[in-house]
Amino acid sequence: MIDGHGDDRYRYDDLVQMNFSSTIYQHADHSALKEYLMDHINVLTNYPESQPRQLEKLIAKQLGITPESVLVTNGATEAVYIIAQLFRRSCSIIPQPTYSEYADACRLNKHLITYESGDEITELPKDRVYWVCNPNNPSGNVLKKGFVDYVVRRSPRYTFVIDQSYGAFTKEPLLKAREVQGLPNVILIHSLSRKYSVPGLRLGYITAHPSTILLLRALRHPWSIPALSIEAGKFLIQHRPPVISDVNAYLAETQRLRSELRKIEGIRIFETKTNYMLCELSDATGAALKNYLIHEHGMLIRDCYNFYGLSSGHFRISAQQPEENDALIAAIRQFTEEKKS
Repeated sequence: MIDGHGDDRYRYDDLVQMNFSSTIYQHADHSALKEYLMDHINVLTNYPESQPRQLEKLIAKQLGITPESVLVTNGATEAVYIIAQLFRRSCSIIPQPTYSEYADACRLNKHLITYESGDEITELPKDRVYWVCNPNNPSGNVLKKGFVDYVVRRSPRYTFVIDQSYGAFTKEPLLKAREVQGLPNVILIHSLSRKYSVPGLRLGYITAHPSTILLLRALRHPWSIPALSIEAGKFLIQHRPPVISDVNAYLAETQRLRSELRKIEGIRIFETKTNYMLCELSDATGAALKNYLIHEHGMLIRDCYNFYGLSSGHFRISAQQPEENDALIAAIRQFTEEKKS
């Protein structure tokens, strides 16, 4: 597992006043969830289900698929690692830049890895695993649903692992579990943690053909999902509390943030279809900007130095409330101006 994810505020004690570093919206109202968990706090005194079947049934019902097509995991990250374990010693194709855990999990499980970026592998095995992050992290771009569906259906001998964990805050259409549950070559990864802005609960799930889920289930450790997380998952699935009241307005605010940042000399802002964006400084490093923002302004961003294929100048931010975004714009402008002086 790499050292250096977003939301590493634990490194900075009480310095963080505004957090732009992860893909999570930081201002969700969790009062109803907290009240529910307090009413069910006694689950801590008993073992949880060794396999969270009740939660899987609720997810399956919501998605319109069979419970045998769902596997709840300890965050999307556990999903990545057990999928890589299932295909141990396979050939994995991981277009870059993308979420770093795919490559870490594949290396751990002895995969032959190609990044599709001019590497030395010229002849690939006929059986391959394609890892697709959609929406992609860190870029925020989204592959068109029709294109993805066309590719997976015309390539039955290839396995496609499609991570849709970051899909809660995009208006672009994505594959639905019920549309592909009959395809044995498609595995979808989902994240309740990201969708409901509760990363501390570590709740993800996989949807796939029942035969694939059966194989993945055999690789799971028992009791990998804590009792309180299972209860939280039940609440979230049944009540679907809104993380933000108006997603369209939030995405419009994201584009406003991007537009204002583009006006700053010496910074490139990549296009995005979701609530976070990839940026690049031309005359400084992302690490230098991160250090400046945290110590001078109490703001935390994601330095992207450890994404394969990116430079030291890259960093990622996620949009927050308008007043926070305005403060970030002003702080980055001040940083670039001080660099020039």
